[in-house]
Amino acid sequence: MQVAHFYRIRLIGLLVGVIIVPAPARALLTFDGGRDRLFSTGSVSMVYDSNITASRTGQADMIYSGGAGLKYTRRAGIISVDASAGISTSHFGKSTGDDFSDPHFQGKFSAKDTRTSADLTLSTARESQADLVAGIRAVSWNSEASFNTRYRVTDRYSLASTFGTTWRNFVTNTSALTNLKSYNAGINLLYTINSARDFFVGYNFGLQETGRGLSYYDHSLNVGVEGKILPKLDGSISVGYELQDPHGSTDRSTGSTTEAIALTWNFSRRLKITGNLSQNFSAIATNGSVNTLAASLDAAFSMTPKTGLSGGVGSGYTRFIDAASAGRRDIYFTWNAGTSYFINEHFTTSLGYVYYQNWSTSSFSDFIRHTITLALNLRF
Repeated sequence: MQVAHFYRIRLIGLLVGVIIVPAPARALLTFDGGRDRLFSTGSVSMVYDSNITASRTGQADMIYSGGAGLKYTRRAGIISVDASAGISTSHFGKSTGDDFSDPHFQGKFSAKDTRTSADLTLSTARESQADLVAGIRAVSWNSEASFNTRYRVTDRYSLASTFGTTWRNFVTNTSALTNLKSYNAGINLLYTINSARDFFVGYNFGLQETGRGLSYYDHSLNVGVEGKILPKLDGSISVGYELQDPHGSTDRSTGSTTEAIALTWNFSRRLKITGNLSQNFSAIATNGSVNTLAASLDAAFSMTPKTGLSGGVGSGYTRFIDAASAGRRDIYFTWNAGTSYFINEHFTTSLGYVYYQNWSTSSFSDFIRHTITLALNLRF
């Protein structure tokens, strides 16, 4: 669900320190003339979570976490490789039955010449987190594969295509959640307005399936612009229309406008402001579908070469489409604040707070959540 993804991004952003001070890229090992580099990473954190299940009856707990990983990069000619693997483990102060150790892996392979570029990304991770729709803690294996290409036909025109699939398989033994699969394919025609800006128009097809025989076909048409929107404003603006056609249920086809706006205002060398606005359909693990409109505004300020501040606000409206949800509607509001300190090229510490409130026509999902995170991040 879009809301759950939004909350995870907020929490992860604070966990890694919301770092806006660049760290020197000095590798643990360098070989083959500097083409290959190997880094080691680690983190330890202490989190206070006032509502570990993201529900009206959720309890507070302290969570003590640690993680370790390796990152490999290779740059040689037109081909580049980025791969990472690691594990994170957490211990709950009271709800010890929710303790977890989650491995993760990601690999990206890219190739680029004067006319064509392509990249293949593969990832898999075990995730233990609160499901904001079901209001319970859930464990799942999440895997993703995507292939993206771009071909410059002429100096002005380019074609870009994308193919991808995702799987979410739940380990949690509960009838409240069902596995999810999705497949998507899309193509865009891009017109180069100038060296810093492209106009595009495209079509995307998506298929989302649940583990109980329910599937959704999505068709969307979009137009937009990407690159340098204004002298200090970078990003992309995409608007269009999306039609969702359900199969395996009595639900009707539903259409809606769709937006995907992500802009960064480089106000100065020390201050950066980022805004996001999105609206789309998505299948959810409770065997249904939602249409979510979400917006956020975040700022990062570098006080000194070693100290950074961050903050942001966000809100969203979720409309549950399937008949089983009985017309459920959710509205959420969140804000966050954090600070980070760059100790040296190997160590960074951070402190962050996230406030999240959800109002729902389902009383079980009316809740307030406070999260405070103190973290130390390592890189060698």
